[in-house]
Parts: sequence; C-alpha cells; structure tokens
Amino acid sequence: MAKHLTDKDISNVCELLDDWPVDSKLTWDRLVDAVAHDYRLNTTRQTLQKQPRIKNAFTEVKALVSGNSPKAVAARNRHLPSSLKAAADQLEARKRTIARLEAENSQLLEQFHTWLYNATQHGITIEQLNEPLATKQDK
Repeated sequence: MAKHLTDKDISNVCELLDDWPVDSKLTWDRLVDAVAHDYRLNTTRQTLQKQPRIKNAFTEVKALVSGNSPKAVAARNRHLPSSLKAAADQLEARKRTIARLEAENSQLLEQFHTWLYNATQHGITIEQLNEPLATKQDK
C-alpha cells in the first residue's frame, strides 16, 4: 500500500520531474518507477496524481517531452556538441525548476490573500494572525 506523501516527498518528485530528460518518454508508470529508484519511495500513480504540485509539474514536462511546446521544438532544432548539449539540458532543467517554483509561489500568495481576507471578515486581526505558534514548553 502506498504511503501518504510528505512535503519533502512532493518536492523530491517535482525536482525529479524538473530534471527529467527531454529525450526520454514520460508516463505516470515511469515516474513511479523513477521515484522508487531514486528515493526508495513506493507509491502509486493515483497517489502522485492527487498532488496538485506533482500533477502540474508532470503536465508541463509531458508537454515538453511530447514535443507539443515551443521549447521542445527549439530543443529538437538545437544541434550542439555533446558537452554543450549536456550543459544546455542542465540549464533547461534549472529554468523549468524556476518556472515551477514561481508558479507555486504565486499560487501560495493567492491562497494567503484569500486567508487574510477571510480572517479579517471574521474579525481576526493581523496581530492575532502573526502570533507565534505555541511550543510544548508554553503548554
């Protein structure tokens, strides 16, 4: 049985997708196998698909790998020596990581603004929201 994914597990899977080679086929089964191999995490396609961060990263990389995006066409048309191709692939993976993290950050900021609005609508002040979390010593 697949275990629940932690935030670290989700980040690891997203990083794995960011580094996915554009010349290698991407399927959910291949991703499950790669996660098991790289992180010794036995999971299922359904568990991975339930996580919005993973699903979004998978969709973006799938479009790139399948050749349906402008980036994929540009990558195919690039004829470079192997050393430069490796560097270009690494640079492309980092660009994908940055784009994914910027999108996640934007979504989190939007969620924060929603929570802030709802909190103020229910009479919770900014000061109350900014109170530090209680520790075991405080109890």
